[in-house]
Amino acid sequence: MPNPQSAPESPVDRLLAEGYDLTLGHGHLSVRRVPYIAPDGEVRTDGRLVLPVNDSAGSIIDVIGDHTILFAGEEPRDEHGTPLGASIPPRDIVGIGTVPWMLSFKPPSGHHPGLYEKVRSYARILSSAAQQLDPTVNATPGAAFQAVEDGLPFVYRDTNTTRAGLTALNSVFRGHTIAIVGVGGTGSYILDQVAKTWVDRIILVDGDEFENHNAFRAPGAAALETLQAGPNKAQYFAAEYSRMHTGITAHPHSLRADNLHLIEDATFVFLAAADAQERPQIMAWLQERGVPFIDVGLGLSQEEAGLTGLLKTTAYMPGNGMIPPTEPAAPPGEDDYSSNIQVADLNALNALMAVITWKRYLGYYASYSPAPEVMYKLYLNEIRNGGPA
Repeated sequence: MPNPQSAPESPVDRLLAEGYDLTLGHGHLSVRRVPYIAPDGEVRTDGRLVLPVNDSAGSIIDVIGDHTILFAGEEPRDEHGTPLGASIPPRDIVGIGTVPWMLSFKPPSGHHPGLYEKVRSYARILSSAAQQLDPTVNATPGAAFQAVEDGLPFVYRDTNTTRAGLTALNSVFRGHTIAIVGVGGTGSYILDQVAKTWVDRIILVDGDEFENHNAFRAPGAAALETLQAGPNKAQYFAAEYSRMHTGITAHPHSLRADNLHLIEDATFVFLAAADAQERPQIMAWLQERGVPFIDVGLGLSQEEAGLTGLLKTTAYMPGNGMIPPTEPAAPPGEDDYSSNIQVADLNALNALMAVITWKRYLGYYASYSPAPEVMYKLYLNEIRNGGPA
């Protein structure tokens, strides 16, 4: 993804014209070589002012939007030793390192007119104090600008992650290829979530057409013309989400024991639909290769009081003791998950249960204890964890 160039008279151009040393990468603008006074009274020249930015529209915009800015270095002080920064939970930002401080000096107007004014104001606050002890230092050591390639699998920059300070944590998704088998009601919502992570590739497998009923239990709003064209579901959703995430491959086939090569590159698999007769073989094939996978199930029935039923997410991870079934599922009407009733909100909940389980497995979410199986009972409005018998 090419780095957008700053527009004429942009904040970056104005800062460069004054001699600031800037880097742009991973959703952050960094002002390097800012002089400041360290807690031991030493004047240092390796301070960094850091702020999350959005540059997806060709111009660089401060996404914090208030009067604060981040600072990387030791705790900055003024010439009297008074701290200038406030401690924050350290943020690990790719290409910058640990950022443990926030500066908060509100101008008389209550806010800075723009990014340019904010950077200049804070650079002057730090450098003015440092110049009281060493008049030779300044915050404009010479213009330099480096745009660092993110290398993320997106069409546009993920400023949500940078705004929340989660760049280091989101790295757990890198290097992964996720296969989603079946992108119907639940699988399409799984895709909606996975496509917003930093996984390298996404493989979609589904042999069915995208029809009217699919549109009413899937994210987004499909156009009538699309439904009339009858596209394959995997190809439809690949096209939709390729507007955001790169590296999406669609296979317009149902997954069977004789075409498992379609997902052989996957590092994790979501089974949201698979041939009932061949499902045990598919699961065994994945487990033999040590590929972790999650199986989802949703079974609803209509009772006098309304719809009731179960949502189930079962994770088969190496070492968690879960054993896949060795026999095909019971014929339709003889098990809890064979009903064809589906509702978008429950499809979405089933998908979110699966995605949260996956993220716990990767270490994105803290986990008190393993939960290989999660079940939601609709009538009781109750979520329960389960595991190997």
